[in-house]
Amino acid sequence: MAMTDAAGMSRGMYIGVLGLDGAGKTTVARALTGRLADQGYKSEFIRWRDIAAQVDRIDFPSRTLRQLLVETWRSRYGGAMDAPSLRVQHGSAVYEDFTRDKLEQAGSNEPVDVHRSGMAASAMLEFVADMLIQAEFINESVSSGRIVVTESFGYKNVMKVLRVAEEVPRDDLARDVIAKMRDFIADAYSTRFMQPDIGIFLKITPEECYRRITAQRGGVGPVEDMGFAGRAGRESFMELQSGLFAEYEAMATQWGWHTVDVNDASPAEVLDAVNDIVVAEVASAQHPR
Repeated sequence: MAMTDAAGMSRGMYIGVLGLDGAGKTTVARALTGRLADQGYKSEFIRWRDIAAQVDRIDFPSRTLRQLLVETWRSRYGGAMDAPSLRVQHGSAVYEDFTRDKLEQAGSNEPVDVHRSGMAASAMLEFVADMLIQAEFINESVSSGRIVVTESFGYKNVMKVLRVAEEVPRDDLARDVIAKMRDFIADAYSTRFMQPDIGIFLKITPEECYRRITAQRGGVGPVEDMGFAGRAGRESFMELQSGLFAEYEAMATQWGWHTVDVNDASPAEVLDAVNDIVVAEVASAQHPR
């Protein structure tokens, strides 16, 4: 990989961060972007919601990404009959109206009679959005010499939603279909196209994540436990996140990612550890032996 100095890399790098809900991925990603800029690198933080929020952009795939964001949420609550879920489903399909009415935050953590097919569809829509962001934003920025840091590696949320969808009682979509979707997603995110140049797995226990989330927000959010499957609460949070922890750790190992244990570390210590990994990797790429 041909590169120049910190301020003028001929080709940049893509940094992906993976971890459980509450692991601190967004905090680390944003802080890392700033730290890299302070060290002279051209760094950029990329997030789907931020791209969608640029409503004046009409070039491809900006409009598509806005619509995908709306339909991801509308389909996730598909078929549910409780009032908050119906509000999301029946809300405006126009992105500006959808966000103005705060419909992304309007749905229930325990939707009544949600459809398994809707949840599975929402996961696949997320993958489509992630693929477009990779192709049209991340790769473009990396080609121009930027170090791109994303909020969270897309595999994390897509697989989480599919795992919850498998447990939804309404049997409108066969579970073996979802199993094949999960196999496809694992394969797709393992490709060279979707893999970051540097992967960081933030290792943290589900118990610590639950403590952090409840301390900061008072309770877990949609699809952070098994509420969509009718089993909300701490026990179902542990059930879901423990399964995801084993899955994420196994995939991070398979992909050859770096692991940073964040259980007992302060945010500053985590940032220092991640920054050291990234700077060392960049230096190694610039000056291969």
